[in-house]
Amino acid sequence: MAIKLSKKAVSTGLVLASLLSGCASLAPPVERVLQTTPAVANDTELDRVIGATLEPFPGESGAYFLKDGLDAFAARLAGADRASRSIDAQYYLFHDDVTGRLLAHRLLLAANRGVKVRLLLDDIGVQGRDSDLLALDAHPEIDVRIFNPFANRRFRLFEYLYRFGVVTRRMHNKSMIIDGVVAIAGGRNVGDEYYDAHEASNFLDMDVMVFGPAVQDISGQYDDYWNSRSSYSIGELSQKQITQDEAEAGWVKLEQYSQAQKDGIYLKRLRETPTFDHLQAGTLPVAIAPALVLSDRPEKIQLPLEDDSTHLGPALWPLFRQVSEELLILNPYFIPGHDGVAALAEAVNRGGRVIVLTNSLASNDVAIVHGHYAKYRKPLLRAGIEIYELKVDRPGITSSDPGDGAQEAHMSLHVKTFIFDRKKAFIGSLNLDPRSVYQNTELGVVVEDAEMAEEIAVITLDRLPDIAYQVGLDESDRLFWLGRDPVTHE
Repeated sequence: MAIKLSKKAVSTGLVLASLLSGCASLAPPVERVLQTTPAVANDTELDRVIGATLEPFPGESGAYFLKDGLDAFAARLAGADRASRSIDAQYYLFHDDVTGRLLAHRLLLAANRGVKVRLLLDDIGVQGRDSDLLALDAHPEIDVRIFNPFANRRFRLFEYLYRFGVVTRRMHNKSMIIDGVVAIAGGRNVGDEYYDAHEASNFLDMDVMVFGPAVQDISGQYDDYWNSRSSYSIGELSQKQITQDEAEAGWVKLEQYSQAQKDGIYLKRLRETPTFDHLQAGTLPVAIAPALVLSDRPEKIQLPLEDDSTHLGPALWPLFRQVSEELLILNPYFIPGHDGVAALAEAVNRGGRVIVLTNSLASNDVAIVHGHYAKYRKPLLRAGIEIYELKVDRPGITSSDPGDGAQEAHMSLHVKTFIFDRKKAFIGSLNLDPRSVYQNTELGVVVEDAEMAEEIAVITLDRLPDIAYQVGLDESDRLFWLGRDPVTHE
């Protein structure tokens, strides 16, 4: 017996079929030869410069922190321009904007010189960009891989339903390694808002450029992620295919875009900030000190949340427990939990000063995170922890919470830095929230240099009255926010 369906039923069926096609599964990665960063041969300009800088300090690393966003991006471009052997870039986000296109073009130029380029991206930020990535991957010296990819390249929402707990665990690491001798790691993704030139809003952030043994460790974790079974070549994943002519057309567009930006703020800063010239001349203020690289293993995303055998946390948490004088926490998505509150309270009980700078509601780009953080304000304050919340410069706040404003924020905190007794500084990608600690993978560097730690602490504390409200409790156990503006209460 034939069944006649209405047009509406047919349409509904097609929609369901389309959604169900999203229930694709990833094929196992093809068998491939393990790839690692080419060995340092001491025959490039960077090899010689770094070798000469560190020769008097065997076994120690060099570190230079990048607090200015324009300088941080200029350092990446300059590093790509100086590469002679290899570039390994690893990012959570790589936007299709000014910075993304300029850096992609610099990678392409390096590849044209014969430099081996590997680009490893988390899949969360590249939706709809397979064609761009395929064009880069088509270059014989560039390989592009995607970490923990979505099986369906078009319809992701449905995949959150049937692969929840898998696609929600992401690679949050950020690193760029030049010739295996220079690395930049920290909080910055690739996007205009991370480099101080976005039209609407920007992030306060920090990176560290390192040289010496620490680079080998950053490079080692990169190789682990690159060779992980969770990393797929864009060619294996994409349902699209592009011709060589289409790829070359994409390269030409990058070249044309870069030429159009020659008088823009980023390339101008590159010309004005000769980081590597200063390094060669010995005028770059490099800290020479032990540097400990901490990173989650790529297998973290596949293991139960309570299994911390692949986590960086067990190596980092003792530094919090050893604080005796001062702990400075700069963290945008700060959700300490009851155990975290207790740990910080212990530091106060040992006689230490604990200062936290985090986002207000207005400066937070993820409002739900602020809601989870807010319930820990009073317990933290009662324990003696000092809390500062980044403010948006606007007069006449009338809301009960100065972070709850109707006007659009123009600055947001994105720094993930901890200063321990002004002797050690952690600079990395780790947020102190459950997602970062238990689900995503992270990377950071602990530099054991008191001068660097002191400088970061002084810069931060000197700026606090201008950039943040201090949160307090009055005699009625009500929250108040104290800044250069009048006090406001909850």
